[in-house]
Amino acid sequence: MNKICKKIGAYLILIIASFCFLLPFYPLLCSASGGNISMSDGLVLPGPDLWKNIYIILTETKFLSSLWFTLRYTVLQTILTLLICGLAGFAFEIYQDKYKDILFKIVLFAIMISITPLMVPLYQLYMRWGIIDTMWGLMAPFIASPLIIMIFRQNSRGFPYELIEAARLDGVSELGIFFRIYLPCMKGTFSCGTIIAFLNAWNSYQWPHLIMYDEHKIPMTVFLTLGMNGNNMTVVLMSMLPSIIVFFIFQKFFVEGMNGALK
Repeated sequence: MNKICKKIGAYLILIIASFCFLLPFYPLLCSASGGNISMSDGLVLPGPDLWKNIYIILTETKFLSSLWFTLRYTVLQTILTLLICGLAGFAFEIYQDKYKDILFKIVLFAIMISITPLMVPLYQLYMRWGIIDTMWGLMAPFIASPLIIMIFRQNSRGFPYELIEAARLDGVSELGIFFRIYLPCMKGTFSCGTIIAFLNAWNSYQWPHLIMYDEHKIPMTVFLTLGMNGNNMTVVLMSMLPSIIVFFIFQKFFVEGMNGALK
């Protein structure tokens, strides 16, 4: 009986938490569909204009070009972030050096540094390099993520070192060990890193707004601030779909990756 009561209580808590999480999406849907979102006007109800608003946005705005550009640089930034952070986490844990812990503490300290105070010197530096208003300038400050490096290093502590020794005896290179042995064994960590890196790139606003000038290279977060003649909430709703899709694709291993990092 106690087990049944505990299970019912757990499900009730999960239902309440899910309701609290999903509640803000309802007024968003109402606004995106042209419905009533004012409590003073009666019940909060969706409207009939959702598909009409979507059609207007797709045909009369630069939403698709912004979406395509944002997807391109987000996917590329995510891949580069996973590659660099995965290699860094692998090296921090597998290779032995008396200075690596000091260096890792510096990496962890970088988590506390915001991009905001670094924008002016970064802008001046990238201006000299000639990468202002380019995809590489947009991605460069975020490719090496201290948080993802920490997650990879923490999860690497359970990696069987005997596999590495056996691979070295068979003549496998260090990069070969990373790609052929380490990477397949760390699916949960890479899934967790994929979600974090993708959301960081997709939701970035301050730096893209500062560095991008070309109207054909408008990131989605900047596009949302341009004003859509009353269809702003529809654009917000549409812009959330890629993030939701990525999360549901990789969410199976997300908890596993985070649990390994928090041990």
